Amino acid sequence: MSPSQPPSQPRGEPSARPAGAISGRATSRGRRRARAAALVALVGAAGVAAGAIGAVGSGATATRAVGRAELTAATAPVPAGVAAGARVTVTGTATVEGTPDTLTVEIGATTNASSATGALDENDQEVTTLESVLAAAGVAKSDMQTSNLSLQPNVDNNGKVTGYQASDDLTVTVHDLARAGAIIDAAAHAVGNDVQIDGITFSVSNTSALLATARAEAVRDAQTRAAELAAAAGATLGPVVSIVDQEQQGGAVVTPGASFAVHGGGATPVPVQGGTEQISVQVQVVDALRS
Repeated sequence: MSPSQPPSQPRGEPSARPAGAISGRATSRGRRRARAAALVALVGAAGVAAGAIGAVGSGATATRAVGRAELTAATAPVPAGVAAGARVTVTGTATVEGTPDTLTVEIGATTNASSATGALDENDQEVTTLESVLAAAGVAKSDMQTSNLSLQPNVDNNGKVTGYQASDDLTVTVHDLARAGAIIDAAAHAVGNDVQIDGITFSVSNTSALLATARAEAVRDAQTRAAELAAAAGATLGPVVSIVDQEQQGGAVVTPGASFAVHGGGATPVPVQGGTEQISVQVQVVDALRS
């Protein structure tokens, strides 16, 4: 053995390696693993990009995707909510019935004479008698009003004046319906065959209570309608913003031109039926809306 050669290692024992050589191999393997991982990531990213490009480039695939999206949007519930300051405007109506307590009738006299003054004088006498009979039956002077006065010639088919006609009508208000028939009958007796009755109307003298009931019902009707509309829009009612009363009243009317025969003494008074009167109210209500 030469003195310059290192002594041989015993067989079976690992030869000693410098620490630096072992560390160098480990570092080299780590670098190779890192490069491999980076390569895998790069390939995966390229695959994702290729899939995206393929989806864009394929018209059929894009169409199917959009179709599914539209179907989902059409069937999904719309989010509830209303814009700030949103309002709902509705109209409510109500009709109530009342029993009439007032009768208004047109009663007058029509007279004919050979002269204008003769027709008018005769008419004056009959209307004066009519007024006296009505007053005696309990009709106040304030409930009798002249509504028509006319004086005109009568002519034949050739246009020749054959006489003159005078007419005088009173609008009479009767507040006691139980006696209305007797009052009309007395008026007819006072004037005789010259009497003229043009029509009868019935009314309720004090409609305050009926109107109050109708207005309340109309507002409730409007609020019910407004609540239904609000619920359909996914909202709730807020405070009332405004209410406008659009009142409409109606009444029962006897056909104008009714005629009454003159009865003898003790005859049954003219039958009068008041029926019922309808009063209708319409209101416009504006409510605020809340989400």
